[in-house]
Amino acid sequence: MKKILAIAIATAFAAPAAMAATSNVDIYGKLHLSVNWYDDNPNETADLGISSNASRIGFKGSEDLGGGLKGIWQIESGVNLDEQTGTLASRNSFVGLSGGFGTALLGNHDTPLKLVGRKVDLFGDTLGDSRNVMGGGSDARARNVAAYISPNFSGFSGAFAYTTDLAGGGNGPDLEDQSAWNLSGAYENGPIYVGFGYGDGDFHDDNGYEEHWRLAGSFSFGDFKVVGQYDSLGSTIGYDYTAYMLGGAFNMGAMTFKANWMSGEVDNTSFEPEQFNIGVDYAMSKRTTVYAMYTNGEDVTLGEGGGSSDRMSGIDSDISALQLGVVHNF
Repeated sequence: MKKILAIAIATAFAAPAAMAATSNVDIYGKLHLSVNWYDDNPNETADLGISSNASRIGFKGSEDLGGGLKGIWQIESGVNLDEQTGTLASRNSFVGLSGGFGTALLGNHDTPLKLVGRKVDLFGDTLGDSRNVMGGGSDARARNVAAYISPNFSGFSGAFAYTTDLAGGGNGPDLEDQSAWNLSGAYENGPIYVGFGYGDGDFHDDNGYEEHWRLAGSFSFGDFKVVGQYDSLGSTIGYDYTAYMLGGAFNMGAMTFKANWMSGEVDNTSFEPEQFNIGVDYAMSKRTTVYAMYTNGEDVTLGEGGGSSDRMSGIDSDISALQLGVVHNF
């Protein structure tokens, strides 16, 4: 009887311990709110607003499967803290396997081409996000995706993704002629980063695009950093789009001063989006940053690229804004 009781007690304590050893769940997120003042506002909306800028909450975990193999998963959701709204699993959400061979996953995920641009955007997730000018085409968070990300080989890495229906939506089967594929390659070692991305597929053709090329890079020296990006997006109807971005940053203690300029052009039209940003970040801690920035653009929608909850259209006109914000990562 004593032996049976001892086994029962040991089993009761061992089961939770085993579960704790094999499951791992992390909660993380980014809360980004700002006050925005708009000038030259061409819209019948308020010149003063509070916006949530790509705020998010996520859950992720992994399980050791043995032999260096892990099962991985992630569910990341966008939250608009100002408007009290959000959408479950609206951001990168997937399940997959990871090991010495790299990482393979299924779900929703940023395209490899998009990730190349995210590496060099000094004003990402603000009103002045570079995707206001440099987005479109294969720069997307693809739904219905199967992706592979390689290990790092002495600074070199690559990624490939295929989606059966890039935009997705609804509960029906994936749509015909909406597939696309993306690949990227990068070299990152010390102060140097160089990356390229390429995207094409039926989704492009069905939406009037041709192939999408992207080249981006950055170089740091001392407290300075320079960044650049070039995009080329073909068109099936003769309206090819090209865009350029050049920027720089200077670190001085807890402060980072930065600026960038972007310009695009659609062939055979007068549509020429342009945007200039200047700002300063102040790191109050490793997790919390406050910032101030000024952005001015023409033929752009401020906040469109960064997923702002309050986007201000300046298409066919000039528009500018002052943004004061706080970002907390957890």
